[in-house]
Amino acid sequence: MQKTKYSTKNIIILLVAIAIVVAFSLISPPEGLDQHGMIVLGLMLAALLMWVTEVVNMAVTTILVCVMLVFTGCITGPQMYSNFGSKVFFFMVGTFSITAALATTSIPTRIAGFILKVAGKSPIKLVLGFTLGTAVLSSIMSNVPTCALFATLGISILKANGDPKPGTSNLGKALMIAIPAGSVIGGFMTPAGGPTNLIAIQALEAVGIRVTFLDWMIVGYPVGIICCIIFALIVSLVFKSEPITDEAIANAKIMISGAGKLTSREIKALLIVIAMFVLWILSTWVPLFDTTLVALLGMCVMFLPGIQVITWKDYVENSSWDALFLIGGVGALAFAAGATGAAAWLIGTVLGGASSWSPLVVAIAVSAVSCGMHVLNPSGPAVAGIIVAPMILLAQQAGVSITGMAIIAAFWSGVTFMLPTDAVPMFTYAYGYYSIKDMLKNGWIPSVILIVFVAIAIPLMTGILGYA
Repeated sequence: MQKTKYSTKNIIILLVAIAIVVAFSLISPPEGLDQHGMIVLGLMLAALLMWVTEVVNMAVTTILVCVMLVFTGCITGPQMYSNFGSKVFFFMVGTFSITAALATTSIPTRIAGFILKVAGKSPIKLVLGFTLGTAVLSSIMSNVPTCALFATLGISILKANGDPKPGTSNLGKALMIAIPAGSVIGGFMTPAGGPTNLIAIQALEAVGIRVTFLDWMIVGYPVGIICCIIFALIVSLVFKSEPITDEAIANAKIMISGAGKLTSREIKALLIVIAMFVLWILSTWVPLFDTTLVALLGMCVMFLPGIQVITWKDYVENSSWDALFLIGGVGALAFAAGATGAAAWLIGTVLGGASSWSPLVVAIAVSAVSCGMHVLNPSGPAVAGIIVAPMILLAQQAGVSITGMAIIAAFWSGVTFMLPTDAVPMFTYAYGYYSIKDMLKNGWIPSVILIVFVAIAIPLMTGILGYA
């Protein structure tokens, strides 16, 4: 009976989505927008509804929207195909191999054990350590697998600390909320950390601005580390945690000693990942080392006989194919929004007075709107695809930092603290250590603080680096 109700609900939502597209196709467009632009806006709203409610798989929704963009004449088939299979798409194909390689090693366990050993009996140090540790690993791995690894290790620590019932331990609340926060913040710290960064980089390249891998790191790591520290301190204050027991500390020693020495496979995995990062950084000066080609080459090397760091099964199991197709489709949708003028009209309508605002006010507005969009839409790549290009247009109209506004939008497209609807916090939320009320109770504070912080820090740093 429940299954029938669920199916009926999904059918109703699907019909509403179809009605939205039909209505936007028939309604006369407002001044400054043509009919194709109206259809694109309708498709964006329908996609947002279906992404949030998950009527069907997110990847299926995205592909359906792409097909409709062509059938409605908003863009041509070749335009859709070329923007779907973009550099972002293939870069993610390559970097999935890093996730697969590190997720199947003892490296995350070693990091967690070291953090617990350093933290001693201080719950604040433990939460801070796990937030930073998750962020650093997430800067080179996909966010969800990183969150999953550290959550599993965090639960083992909580059990060693007295095995509290989920939901009764303040340390459990703080740690399980901090781990996904560290994961999403870390995803911002390098271009390889998440697809939202790559969407921003590609959008900037479309207006003639090339942000190098190294420059993104120069901005990403300091901003990310400060955000992690702010978040960890706030969540530790909101949930005053019980001290860590001697048993939990002893468990840390077991975690470290049990890992033993690095195996030859682990050493090879580390060497390949390090080599990929070195080449990505060198791409700043050597165009031959194209970041996407390096990612694909590194992936292939991991499979070679005599090296074989990962198997194809490892790769498939540790790759987010839903996210990959979502990224491709969002690229086509973002192109359509720009080509039909829908993006420019939307920004002109929502933030039309921005040209008279100070640069700081514009940056805070971009930061706040981007943060709010991710609260409404749980899919980070979808948010980036919808807002990055319009924010670039806004920056051009307002005469403020174009690169800064794009990177701010990328930051909040990947980061969210308010609700466990994003796939990353959803993972730890499922364990029952905290409620939606707990996440909201803590999440609004760092969100407000970081809206202002990133609005100041990112344009300042991109300006120092010489970006427009």
